[in-house]
Amino acid sequence: MESEITDDMLKLLYIIHEYTKQKNEKTDPIWIKELPLATLIYKGTVSGLFETYDYAPWSVQMLDGTRQWLNISREAKDDLQDLLRLGLLFILRLSTGSYGYITAYRVTSAGNNRLSYMMPEMKESVRKLLYCDSKHLKLVEIKNRQFYLFCPECDWREKVAIDELEDIPYKSKAYLPRYLGVGDFSGGASK
Repeated sequence: MESEITDDMLKLLYIIHEYTKQKNEKTDPIWIKELPLATLIYKGTVSGLFETYDYAPWSVQMLDGTRQWLNISREAKDDLQDLLRLGLLFILRLSTGSYGYITAYRVTSAGNNRLSYMMPEMKESVRKLLYCDSKHLKLVEIKNRQFYLFCPECDWREKVAIDELEDIPYKSKAYLPRYLGVGDFSGGASK
């Protein structure tokens, strides 16, 4: 099992842990929803925290039931599935009033145990993304289809460009197979 867990998987697990840890075992469990998690993953990807993650436009269902194109990491989605398979995460799917689904995650006791062996330097690199200068956990806010990280304690706020899709330059050239008669426009008529 240990050899299956990559550094990026550990960082992702630690992000989920930081947002779902409980101070008191008697309270209801805390979950992180998929959209705020995707926002943190995007921010971690563009800031260089994740070494193997990339992102591409993906149509995502918003909390109000509409769809929006966001920059989503397919590698992170795969890692979430691997963490679930390894028993390090719980998943919760709730239906909304608009017949959509909200997915949320939290770390299992096995996941917490695995994080206890995580290198302190790696934890610190993740904490730089998650905590503001005043050492308070940044929160994700989705307002008017815009995504923000903010700290309610020190009034810090930053827009996250997860919804700003990039144009990717590419070249293409037409390909027409020979059997379509390319170049022979006579239609087979004899001269």
